Amino acid sequence: MSRLTKENCDFLVKIPMLGNITSLNASVSAGIVMYEARKQRMEK
Repeated sequence: MSRLTKENCDFLVKIPMLGNITSLNASVSAGIVMYEARKQRMEK
C-alpha cells in the first residue's frame, strides 16, 4: 500500500495470519473483520 493511500485512510486494520499467506482479497478480509466485530459485541 502506498504512503499516500495510507495517509488518506481513516484507520488501518491488520489481520494476523499464520503461514506464508501475505494478503487476502477484499471480500474475505471484510468477512473476517465483520465476524470479529460481531463476536466482540456479543461478549459484552
